[in-house]
Amino acid sequence: MRLTLKTRILSFVVILFPSLSLAQRQTYTNTNGWLVFNADVALNEKWAVLFDASARRSGTWDEPMANFVRGGFAYEVTDHVRVAVGANWSRTYPYGELPNDYPVTERRIWEQMQLSHEIGKLDLSHRYRLEQRFRGRRNDPDVDQIDYWERSNRFRYQVRGTLPLRGDAVEPHEWYLSLANELFIGIGRNVQTNIFDQNRATFSVGYRLTRNWRTEAGFLEHVIFKSNGTDVERNHTLTLTLSYSRPPALRPIGVTPSR
Repeated sequence: MRLTLKTRILSFVVILFPSLSLAQRQTYTNTNGWLVFNADVALNEKWAVLFDASARRSGTWDEPMANFVRGGFAYEVTDHVRVAVGANWSRTYPYGELPNDYPVTERRIWEQMQLSHEIGKLDLSHRYRLEQRFRGRRNDPDVDQIDYWERSNRFRYQVRGTLPLRGDAVEPHEWYLSLANELFIGIGRNVQTNIFDQNRATFSVGYRLTRNWRTEAGFLEHVIFKSNGTDVERNHTLTLTLSYSRPPALRPIGVTPSR
């Protein structure tokens, strides 16, 4: 499929804009670490259960950043199209150079569509996700009590490529490389100054332990655009991920993680 000139320009602006905006704002840098567990378990040829959890730390791993749990159900429309729906819970703590006033509890509902295709040995996936966010707010930052829930919406687009280092697919006991970028765009009246909420660029090295288990170690450049419109948080993040997947019995192993 050939891209039109308009589509090429729009794609360039979307990718470049977060980088350009950093030069116009005050940037604060943190060093973080994320421990992540993912699970994708097929119930039959069409349905699967999704789950992931992460413990996110800041500084020298001694400062809590966030705890995160998410679950959902996925449906295989075709071999290359998948839709899913689910919910998650998180708690973000004051951390780093730009700490929040108090820990924030958040609940979300989300819907997503994922498209996958191959270019030679490279396995590509495109994930489009909508989130309905409910963040607990306090009238008094010193009182540990949620006074109201602030609602907002967010759109996320992630493109991810996975390349086996040996052969055409990642078999057990083989290595692979993964590169991804995800852009977050706020929607609605509570977005305040920034519609560009976050950008996450990730490079990782993976190893498939068995047919069902794999692990990845990587580096995440995590940029957060603060709601005041002037501050930017840049997080240099090391990630360690353990994943479990159980595809339908007749489906090949594949290389692109379905989450």
